[in-house]
Amino acid sequence: MKRVITDKGVLEPDKPGGELVLAGLYPGVEAADVQREVGWKLRARPTLARLDPPSRAELQLLREVLDPQRLYLKS
Repeated sequence: MKRVITDKGVLEPDKPGGELVLAGLYPGVEAADVQREVGWKLRARPTLARLDPPSRAELQLLREVLDPQRLYLKS
């Protein structure tokens, strides 16, 4: 399954149309926070997963290996 991972949560394609819908949120984030930052009427799964924040090892991999020039990660 393909997913879009953001700093606020995870979006997944809905079946059968493939529209991205909100599937999970990180701690301290509400669905309204995500809705404010997208350019369309964001639908959400009936039950949203509560996601663990990334671990130190995952952040290090993202920052130092996958995007060392910070082309995608801004903070």
